[in-house]
Amino acid sequence: MVSGFSKLNGIKGLTRVIIFVVISTGCQENPNRKETGQHFQIITVDTIKSMENGAKWSRCFLHADGAIYFKCNLVSRDGGKTLVPLMEINLEEINGAPERAVLSGENLFYSLDGPTEYVSPGIYKGKSWQARGDLKNIREQEVLFYIPDGAPPLENNSQWYGLFVYRTILRMSDNSWLMTMYGNFKADTLVPYDADAKKETLYMQRTLIVISRDEGKTWNYLSTVAAPVAGEPIAEGFVEPAITLLKDGRLLCIMRSGHHFPLYASWSSDNGKSWTHPVYTGLDRGCDPCLITLQDGRTALSWGRRFPEGWSEISPGGDKGRFVYPGEGYTNLSISSDGGITWDTRKIIRNSGSCYTTLLEIEPNILFMQSDQWYCRISVNPTVRR
Repeated sequence: MVSGFSKLNGIKGLTRVIIFVVISTGCQENPNRKETGQHFQIITVDTIKSMENGAKWSRCFLHADGAIYFKCNLVSRDGGKTLVPLMEINLEEINGAPERAVLSGENLFYSLDGPTEYVSPGIYKGKSWQARGDLKNIREQEVLFYIPDGAPPLENNSQWYGLFVYRTILRMSDNSWLMTMYGNFKADTLVPYDADAKKETLYMQRTLIVISRDEGKTWNYLSTVAAPVAGEPIAEGFVEPAITLLKDGRLLCIMRSGHHFPLYASWSSDNGKSWTHPVYTGLDRGCDPCLITLQDGRTALSWGRRFPEGWSEISPGGDKGRFVYPGEGYTNLSISSDGGITWDTRKIIRNSGSCYTTLLEIEPNILFMQSDQWYCRISVNPTVRR
């Protein structure tokens, strides 16, 4: 079967209506695959709207008060149905780029900028935004990262290199915080063999976990989730990670490996101290996974295909040479009922620019997705009880 979704002819002021009839499942080759018999259904997708501001490479976050905050100082106070100007505070920096991480809870807001700056061997510094109670009280603070094997800076290097905060901060049961990062250790000197990846990064990179026991003032290296190995079917290494705490207490991490390569998954059964070897998820040509555990225990994942199947071609300019915004890519919603072993997938937003998504659960079985300037609410079926 095929899926139908609207084709756009412009950007500003667009709305898009999508019809879904596709069922896509996870990788057949995965030896751990279990058929659960629980396929998810999209009940409705609200009209896909545009913020009409040309926003790219941005994030949004759900605050403890239920408001969703966006780039260009916009806010939604009705679960993503409508957006209005945010007048009282300026959160532009926090939502301004994908390389960010946010933790928002009762009486606590904490966010980190993406890039870190080398201080001395094994020590890096970064910038945080923190508030107690009202977001009007946000203050910038310097934080330190202690990562003993982190790479030193390189002179005259303009390519993607170093250590970067990315996506997820989890508050654990012992009140420690875990966070995903990616980047280079001193040992990471594998040069990408893929022409597209060479335009993304100097050396293949790894995904790592850092831990804080002082509410984000300092972060210490805890573990490597996955590191590149020569000859493996990856391009950029293991980058753009997202983690979630599964209903059985394990951690799941989903990682990008390159625009033309699949997303990979690893699991931890000891609160992030060690991880399984990364396995192929069956989700191909993926970028920027956003991973959450739904209130009913299922796992939901949004991710993008900027250079989708049937579009990419081998040419001197490569895909990047023929990409014209908003492109031919699309965002996806995948849901797993078995902790990330298998996935059911639906296409959501077509011509979605960077295809870098944010996924939120607004209320039980009501999801909100943003990609660049476009956003929508998605109603999915409840868990099937057997």
